[in-house]
Amino acid sequence: MWLGSSRGHIFPSACLLRSLGRLTYRRCGGNGVMRNPTGLYITLALIVLSYAFAPQSVLAQCDRGTVCTCPNCPHVDRTYRQGRWFILETANFQVCCERSQSSATHLARHAETLRNTLRAKWLGKDTPDAWNPLCQIVLHGSRRSYIEAVGRGGDRTVGSSSIKTSKGRIVARRIDLLEADTDFLNAALPHELTHVVLSEKFASDPLPRWADEGIAILADPQAKQGRHRNDLRIAYSNGTAFHAAALLAMEDYPRPDRFGAFYGQSASLTAFLVGRKSPAQFVAFMERARLEGYDSALQGCYEIDGIGELDRQWRQDLDFADSSHNGG
Repeated sequence: MWLGSSRGHIFPSACLLRSLGRLTYRRCGGNGVMRNPTGLYITLALIVLSYAFAPQSVLAQCDRGTVCTCPNCPHVDRTYRQGRWFILETANFQVCCERSQSSATHLARHAETLRNTLRAKWLGKDTPDAWNPLCQIVLHGSRRSYIEAVGRGGDRTVGSSSIKTSKGRIVARRIDLLEADTDFLNAALPHELTHVVLSEKFASDPLPRWADEGIAILADPQAKQGRHRNDLRIAYSNGTAFHAAALLAMEDYPRPDRFGAFYGQSASLTAFLVGRKSPAQFVAFMERARLEGYDSALQGCYEIDGIGELDRQWRQDLDFADSSHNGG
């Protein structure tokens, strides 16, 4: 089963996944003693070739371009080429870039640091457990390459994430990012990586879309969050806003003409509940809601007497929301 990201199901490039899955490297070794010059020359040649083509262990680079020696800098385990891709692996990621090895290294370092931050914030895990399988991040140099990987809807996005599960266990993680003319490190990676981090907790029973998107939007830049707040205002002003009961009952995305209301309200409701306690408490609330229902979970986690009272308090917190404008 595929758990899609902000644009539904994602269809990764099958050829790329197959080629990367088959690719393995080994270092050559041995301690034999050569007894003739020809054998010695051959051995020396093999050693040179092995160092030239074998994956090298390097440290990720800092922003200032020097080799990082700080203890918190993520370590890069392997680097190699596969066709047009520069590929490297860290403890939790396999990063594939078209531009350069340095671009891949910078992205990997950023992703490792961001992963730890998001896990600590939402899952309360200060000691990171390594991901198995690794999360593959593919940085596309062109819109065409990006759309070929993510499928329909890619012309309107700069980032997509997908999680494949089997029997309640994650068997594949992937993020696709568009590099061309985008600030992908801030505008796309935090949002998509939030989806991937949350899947750790909800692999067997995925979050409803409103919560999954609401949490991810809180990782977006302020400018993007501001656009969602503007959509929220419009939804309330024209009467297309969802009642809390309708929003919480949604397991998937609404029809396209209500996307603005959906994203704006999902982010707003998530921020409202997170502000009452903490990010980790919101995740606990979603777990409890799956087991007991929203009314019981609201009372137990936030001392809110059911969905109706949640809707009232939430709208009251939004000073522009008229309680008479209740959408479906």
